[in-house]
Amino acid sequence: MGEYLTRGFTFTLIIMFFYLVGFLFVSANQSYLSASPEVANQTRQQIEQERQTITFQAILLNNLLVTISLLIPAIGLLPFLIVWYNTGQVIGLLSLAYSTPPSSYILNLTILAFPEIAAYSILSAENIYVTFLALTRTGAKQRITQHSWKSFIIYLVLLFIGAISEAVMLG
Repeated sequence: MGEYLTRGFTFTLIIMFFYLVGFLFVSANQSYLSASPEVANQTRQQIEQERQTITFQAILLNNLLVTISLLIPAIGLLPFLIVWYNTGQVIGLLSLAYSTPPSSYILNLTILAFPEIAAYSILSAENIYVTFLALTRTGAKQRITQHSWKSFIIYLVLLFIGAISEAVMLG
């Protein structure tokens, strides 16, 4: 039956976590360095307005909708990475508006939103690992039928925890 945490999947998972945090940092830094203070303050005001009415359910649904494409091997990475890039852009704008370096903002976010980032890392890693197995013809079907559902369940649990944490932090 094979094991869920194979060496290849574990390696992919670790790489994806650091890649996503790094990608967020690059995107945020780009926005932080190129945006005007006016745009940054408009973004801050818009985010603060949204925080007034945001619910746990809305957070969970949004996070599900922007990451569900990761269930489609290879192709599903693109929509997710576009959303992740845009997230970094907003973080850069908020960093500028609050006069906080993006690195500090992202470090705090990585700690406070760890379950959410871990969820994205797991589903991204599963996507990449299944794609690799399919391309090398070394057991993609077996991975999907025996183990991918485990990644999906862990992803859902972490996303749920992340949405609760985010709602508590914002509320």
